Amino acid sequence: MFDGTLSSKQGLPNMKSKRRINSTGRKRISRESIDIRMLSAVPGESLRASAAIDLSSYKFPADALLAIEAYHRSSGMRFECGTVGNQSIPPVLLLDQVDQSGSVLFRVKVTDGDGERGRLLGSAERVQPLSEDESKDRRALFPVLYRSLGQQVWKVEINEGDRPKLILNRDLPGIQHRLQTDVFMKGTLFPPAFRIVMEALSAAPNDDDGDDEAESPPWQTEWLTFCQERLGLAAPPPNDPDERQSWIEDAVDRFSAEYGFVREIRKQDRNQEEEA
Repeated sequence: MFDGTLSSKQGLPNMKSKRRINSTGRKRISRESIDIRMLSAVPGESLRASAAIDLSSYKFPADALLAIEAYHRSSGMRFECGTVGNQSIPPVLLLDQVDQSGSVLFRVKVTDGDGERGRLLGSAERVQPLSEDESKDRRALFPVLYRSLGQQVWKVEINEGDRPKLILNRDLPGIQHRLQTDVFMKGTLFPPAFRIVMEALSAAPNDDDGDDEAESPPWQTEWLTFCQERLGLAAPPPNDPDERQSWIEDAVDRFSAEYGFVREIRKQDRNQEEEA
């Protein structure tokens, strides 16, 4: 099935991007030094995460304070995690005060004292957590998350500077198992979700948030790479509106053909008939 994984070391096409210069003197903490993972979602319970941070190469003062902030939209939480020399990161970050309806981002901050009011010595902004089964060298292009969505079954979330995510309602009984085993569900879910991302991609194929903290290629670059190398699609998308719409349709057709949704549905139906 569409796992949408890309190696972080994979060569990607050049795209122009804006970068602001850090003139504050603070150190930028690399994503390679941070391992934050979302733990499996449990229906009816708050989101949870785990974190491990290696600051040994940054030469921060041993008594500098370490904190992790988790946030989504206007909600957020702060976890005091001891000092650089004596970390006390909670084994589980319980995100019970963070909006549960979408993807959670994190900040890592090192200050010279006095908690939130201390001088900022180093930070990592907008850290995207991995899932439990992801690795740093191989991460999902189109992560699937399970969140509380009220009466919505699913939605695609595309935030500035963040990878698109497919979010399924975790309050539906057995939805994770269904997605893994029911090819009809895959065939009716993934192509329209893919189309939403392609429409966003074609509207702003060279968009970049210009964040000086960004270390990974913008998500548009990763998706264009997938479309070119996996689907054989011409890139970037054309500027003409009619040609752009045709490009989107071609992308969805190629994506559906790549994963053979109708073929797999028919195959599953035949197998079920034979077993009956």
